[in-house]
Amino acid sequence: MNIANLSFSALPPISVPFRYFISAAIFLIFTAVIILFSGEEVWLNRWQPTLLAITHLFTLGFISMVMMGAIYQFLPVIGGVGVANVRMVATVSHSLHVIGTLALSWSFTVPSTIIHVIALLSLGVGFTLYIYAVTNVLIKKLSQGHTIIGMRLAMLSLVAVVILGILFLGQKTLIPYIDLGFINDKNFTDIHALLGGFGWAGVLVLAVSLQIVPMFHVTPSFPKLLAKYMSWALLLLLLLLFVFTPISAGGQVVIAVILAMYSIFNLSFLKLFKQRKRKVADTSIQFWQLAGGSFIALTCLYFFSDTFFIKVFDGNKGLVLSAIFIYFYLVSIIEAMLLKITPFLTYTHLQNLCLSNFSAMAHLPHMHDLLLKKHGRLLLYLHVFSCCTLIVTLTSSQLYWLFALAMLAEFSWLLFLILRGLFLYMQSLEKITGAK
Repeated sequence: MNIANLSFSALPPISVPFRYFISAAIFLIFTAVIILFSGEEVWLNRWQPTLLAITHLFTLGFISMVMMGAIYQFLPVIGGVGVANVRMVATVSHSLHVIGTLALSWSFTVPSTIIHVIALLSLGVGFTLYIYAVTNVLIKKLSQGHTIIGMRLAMLSLVAVVILGILFLGQKTLIPYIDLGFINDKNFTDIHALLGGFGWAGVLVLAVSLQIVPMFHVTPSFPKLLAKYMSWALLLLLLLLFVFTPISAGGQVVIAVILAMYSIFNLSFLKLFKQRKRKVADTSIQFWQLAGGSFIALTCLYFFSDTFFIKVFDGNKGLVLSAIFIYFYLVSIIEAMLLKITPFLTYTHLQNLCLSNFSAMAHLPHMHDLLLKKHGRLLLYLHVFSCCTLIVTLTSSQLYWLFALAMLAEFSWLLFLILRGLFLYMQSLEKITGAK
């Protein structure tokens, strides 16, 4: 593991990232239960109210939840400076994020002005506090240039996504006091989704990968041109969608270019894994490989004719591509990162405690004991099975219950792994602090 030029002196309390990771797993367990009792009509198209709720439980409740929690930890390690008042910021923004996500998901299926206002205020205030706190660190002169620049661009994307989201909620709560009718244009909904997927999530994955792929997997560095320019290029292309709307011919070309460029990133990390110095089996790498291969398949599917989607998926091209991107790609990468990050964080926090008392080193657990390889492999098998059942559901919606049960098993297991790591941390902490 290459940890040169990284700093571990300003880590936030371990409770900060772990509360996000635990909440993320719980959100998808909750989502699986909703799918199980929702019925097959949910899968008719991506505009179904329940499916919109499910989508936001994935994007806000799991993907953003994990990424936001990880950023608290990445900033002091990569940039050397942590978020100020991190306990307070994390407690307030996390609580509001949970409340807002639940309220927003509820509002899709049970329209209510009060619920919309709760979602609007909770998510608006929660994201504002989080973005302000993180931006105060990112505007400083920090080390690890390309990664930090990518994180800045991802944060800009998040700002745009949140503003559009607040406007969507505003049209349901502020009208007739303020005319927000323009936001009903479906193009803004597509831009909101694309900025969230490729700007906030995609650029952040790219930026963080520049550090964690070589660090955790002992690979060569990413190509210099990709590291320097890819994040900028993706964000500029996404901004073009405000000029060439997504459903226009020009917008379709822009989206095709975004997919092609992001495929280059995926091909790059797949190549790096083949060049890694330690040729040992690694479940985390298999998650990355599944994600990379899935994204390349998604890009190819984008160019398939509508006839294919009509024959195979009842014409739901947008739903199919979105499902592959979220579940096969983003969820796979997040689980790959969690398999590395959770034991690494636990070990690093405990190791820092031992630096002031070297006799306590005897109580420091081995990093591999914090997350057993066989446990990681089982998570991979459950995820692959879930992916297969998702495709089955997209082709035969009456089998939705199979996907729900697969999801329930997968994320219950993920929650167990995170809680197990936290339990081992508390157990070791007691021994280390009690050592003389």
